Amino acid sequence: MKQAGFFADYARSLKDPAAEEIIDLLLFRPLGYLFAKIFIPFPITPNQVSYLAMAAGIGAGIFLSKGTPGSVMAGGILYGLSNILDCSDGMLARIKGNGSPTGRIVDGVVDYITGISVYIGLGIGLSRAVRLGLLHVPLNAWILVAIAAASTVFHAILSDKYRNAYLNRHSTGTAGGQSESEKFTSELSRLDGVKGKLIDRALIRLYLKYVKLQAGKAPSQGRKAPANAPASITPAKVIAWNLIGPSTHVTFFILAAVLYKPLVLFCFVAGVGNVWMIALMVSGAISSQRQARWHKM
Repeated sequence: MKQAGFFADYARSLKDPAAEEIIDLLLFRPLGYLFAKIFIPFPITPNQVSYLAMAAGIGAGIFLSKGTPGSVMAGGILYGLSNILDCSDGMLARIKGNGSPTGRIVDGVVDYITGISVYIGLGIGLSRAVRLGLLHVPLNAWILVAIAAASTVFHAILSDKYRNAYLNRHSTGTAGGQSESEKFTSELSRLDGVKGKLIDRALIRLYLKYVKLQAGKAPSQGRKAPANAPASITPAKVIAWNLIGPSTHVTFFILAAVLYKPLVLFCFVAGVGNVWMIALMVSGAISSQRQARWHKM
């Protein structure tokens, strides 16, 4: 019975499997669930776990900045721990049922702070390692890091866009369901009448700008998504975009750090990842054109 309860809790802690990255299902989610089980008996909130993830991410950046093989390996391991805790916060919220609308935004802000920390740390550490003759790279260290960081951001925005669109459609079961902008605009209106929610309101405004960036245009209040748009967000498309999702990037980052071979990361992110992103964008554009022609017939 205890074993059945264990797996029932684990299943409840997951999102739709189609929306999960493969590496999350195989590695980070199981480890995150173990941490969530440890946290359950204590009065620890999901947001507090997110802050622990951020602390581990900042620590990773500090170790990476030293540039030595041992410190870079430690930074990679801390980055992995940060990602495990980042998985754990949402799982804890789903198990306890105490998640909040802003909790998801806090999670996203923590992700970006962690990403900024590790890439700045990588840039400092790689420059130092090259200067000391510990590593050799084909371009200036900061140029390589900037290309990798920019590519990572684009991959994260796009994979997140398709994952959220799929989850929203799945949760509402209809193409005309409430959009992200509508959902959080409503929450912002509700909080306007609540005292002591300045941070929550600021985070929601920040997230609405992020949704606008994803959409490529301003999200109109009260506007429903086009009836045919969510239908194109299939599980296969989400899985394809998840192949260049955040946890996959973290995995290659850890591998590069442990091996002390930064080109492993750069080749995946700036090379394979960007080729895959362009291929998916071209495929999506062709699919949209076909749908448009079909609806005109």
